[in-house]
Amino acid sequence: MAAPLAGRWEGVFHGGRGDQPLVLICRPGPEGKIGGALYMSGNLVGPLEEGEIAGDSLRFRVMNFSFRGRRNDDRMDLELAIPHGSTQQLAFRFAGADTSGPAPTPAAHDSTSWSQIPESVFAAHRVATNVTPGMAPNVTQGNLFLVGGGPAQADLDSVFVQLAGGAAARIVVIPTAGVERGDETMLQADKWAHTLGADHVTVLHTNSRDVANSEAFVKPLREATGVWLSGGEAKRILVSYLGTRTETELLAVLARGGVIGGTSAGALVWGSETEIFRAPAEGSPFQMGNADSLLIGDPHAVGFGALRNVVIVPHFAEFRMQRSFEKTLAAHPYLLGIGIDEATAFEIHDNVGMVLGRGNVRIGAGPERQRALAMGAGVHYDILHKKLLDMPPAPAPHKRKKSRHRHH
Repeated sequence: MAAPLAGRWEGVFHGGRGDQPLVLICRPGPEGKIGGALYMSGNLVGPLEEGEIAGDSLRFRVMNFSFRGRRNDDRMDLELAIPHGSTQQLAFRFAGADTSGPAPTPAAHDSTSWSQIPESVFAAHRVATNVTPGMAPNVTQGNLFLVGGGPAQADLDSVFVQLAGGAAARIVVIPTAGVERGDETMLQADKWAHTLGADHVTVLHTNSRDVANSEAFVKPLREATGVWLSGGEAKRILVSYLGTRTETELLAVLARGGVIGGTSAGALVWGSETEIFRAPAEGSPFQMGNADSLLIGDPHAVGFGALRNVVIVPHFAEFRMQRSFEKTLAAHPYLLGIGIDEATAFEIHDNVGMVLGRGNVRIGAGPERQRALAMGAGVHYDILHKKLLDMPPAPAPHKRKKSRHRHH
């Protein structure tokens, strides 16, 4: 006898940081509709939306990810379409008739607290509202390489390494945003060298502001031609490094013409403003972008400020960040908003940004922000003057840092 559709289906997602368990809760409704929810590693990813079933075929959406496939007795084969990324094949097995969903996973203990940062540090990172959005004057010689998140993208990694000097690049990786207690995989230099395609990689990580202020810790940054910050929890980066000698040396990398790249949390910290959300009751990291949970006016909503009066919003299309983006800009009309899709980079040098990858970068600024400007690969945007530029053919990656912005 075939397993019923209603109930709990279990599978595994292969990718990202390794195999992660999936639970799909299916609740069939009238007229071929289907509801439920998807969980990953015990965390709610989101409810099933636009769910339909016809015979053994079904389709639905979760956040901005689409699923379609077939059920065959106690097996369900689904294709997951990732916006701007590759598709994933998922296999589920029927596990029982329970449609209540798994118990929420308790939020992991996080020792980071804003109280570790002196209030004077937050005050020093506040930018006056009359300052024109753009790169801080002392870092315009460098390149910011901001990626909107998602699985590692070899093409974007290659551009980052070329900007840092290619085979001669000296890369420092700061994985602090993604380091979990007891997990040493993020600290392995050879792993990062393989991922980035770089020969010379050093890993720096600490949760101690005293260590981040030490000469021994920052020494590798003085020789770095490029720095990469991983994704994860942005608060961990800021609590550890904001207002420390590490921050000073990171900005010095840009000042001498180096490149700083980051994905997701590692990208958003480079604006002077950040978005802070109230943590959802179930502790799910996938639900953190909910506009209803956005905390307007939070005194801790600052970043390193390499981009002044700029807020950077990663995972833009995938996590449906449009509403929180608009809410932030409405509350702070002096800000320039930069929303970046996954598998997409915004490379900024001398106040001109260029889009790379498969998604879009969206710009929201001033009273004209009612509809954010969406830009695809190859488009150039002048941040300082808030305007699109002519779009000449992009030079070879190894030449881009020196020559590509001379047209404006």
